[in-house]
Amino acid sequence: MDLSWNEWLMLAGGIIAVLGVIILWTTGKHDLKGAAIDSVWQTARGRRTADNPTALDEKWNAIRNEASVTGKARRTIFTVIAHFLAQLLAVVATIMVLVGIVMLGLGYYWWQ
Repeated sequence: MDLSWNEWLMLAGGIIAVLGVIILWTTGKHDLKGAAIDSVWQTARGRRTADNPTALDEKWNAIRNEASVTGKARRTIFTVIAHFLAQLLAVVATIMVLVGIVMLGLGYYWWQ
């Protein structure tokens, strides 16, 4: 496989952009801000029922269903830490997507 440097640049840019999108997609479930927005939207559309809880309801139920106070505290701390890590990874993933798109564009521009 004999690729020129601009083809490698496009390949690397595509991989970086796809990895950034995957990171954004997987960290979204730990983001409390996104869960709050989804919960408000679900409630506003009238789709919140006992059988169909919102994302915040699920997080609250996971904390409430712990057997001990220590377990509830541990679950709460894990939820908060996961939220802040998700926020940090969202920034990193957004930068990865932007860098990947720029690399793709530069590789295509120089390929012409």
